[in-house]
Amino acid sequence: MRRRERLTGFFIIFILLTFSAYSNSMNVGGRAGIADRQLSKTGQRTNGQQMRVLSNSEQKLNASVPEQSLQPENKLDLESDRTSSPDSERKSNSLDIDQTKENREQNIEAEREDKKIFTEQRAENNPEQQTAFEKRYEPELIDQVKVHKVRSGETLWDIAHQHGLNIDSLIGANNISNMNSIKPGQEFKILPVKGIIYRVSPGESVASIARKFNLKVETVMEDNNLEDSSKLKIDQKLVLRGAKPEFSYQDRLDQKFMYPINTRITSYYGPRWGRIHEGLDFAAPMGSPIRAVSSGRVVYSGWATGYGYVVIIEHQRGLRTLYAHNSKLLVSVGESVGKGEVISRSGNTGNSTGPHLHFEVQVNGRPENPLNYINK
Repeated sequence: MRRRERLTGFFIIFILLTFSAYSNSMNVGGRAGIADRQLSKTGQRTNGQQMRVLSNSEQKLNASVPEQSLQPENKLDLESDRTSSPDSERKSNSLDIDQTKENREQNIEAEREDKKIFTEQRAENNPEQQTAFEKRYEPELIDQVKVHKVRSGETLWDIAHQHGLNIDSLIGANNISNMNSIKPGQEFKILPVKGIIYRVSPGESVASIARKFNLKVETVMEDNNLEDSSKLKIDQKLVLRGAKPEFSYQDRLDQKFMYPINTRITSYYGPRWGRIHEGLDFAAPMGSPIRAVSSGRVVYSGWATGYGYVVIIEHQRGLRTLYAHNSKLLVSVGESVGKGEVISRSGNTGNSTGPHLHFEVQVNGRPENPLNYINK
């Protein structure tokens, strides 16, 4: 009987021990499973980010806290935000800078275009108000000269009115022998402004030309794109805005010259060797006397490139005569001479192929056919 009781007691103790061991294993495994599941879930969310190993105390704490309160994703999301924020800001700033630069360039280009349109409109509507910088890059006025071909029935007054000019501007730009008789097909230079075309003679400067026509030196230089007032060239053509011709039509009729030398003419005024021969050439053996064709005042006596030794006499405002290729000069600047007075000796100086006299008549600064002024 006692033996049976002892066996029964051992059996009960065995069952209790077995149940206790089973309960402990279930508790440990459950907590480990939860932790494993949490680690797995965290590992997936961090895409391979390194996780630290929890201590036993932390594992117990985590096991006692409900799974919903852990919210590891929030912590990871914040960390992810902190990690990616600088790069995102840098990219955003870079895009903003590029966009700002592009907008700034577009604005600058638009301002340039607006300024160009404004300048063109101002130049068109108010040419007097253009700045010196804007004018500097315009073509010279001499390059803006146009040509008008006379049509049947037209008069000089018709042509002048058609182009917004006056008769003085036509006279100041063209060789007009007879204002009352022009022919169809005849061509006249049309200036872009009211004024005259002036040809530079030896000894002249911008200052002397401006003073002669009561103009400003700055205006003459600006209109003709002259950078250095001391570098005028002989025969250079200038447009003198606002100047009036000094030698009128009536003056042309009243003025008649004698011959400078009584020899034959070897070359006439007009086209020669691909250019215009601007005077008459007279045969003149070396040392022949050259005479003033009319009374006047000597305005130049000296050497001039191309002309050699030359004398220029002003007979009245706007009317001059020139005597070139001399071997000897007998008059000085400022001296008054009478009609027929010997002023020089013929020669072969300058651009000359042999001893001769080159004779010019200059009207309003431009050469014209001397035969229109010589008393035949």
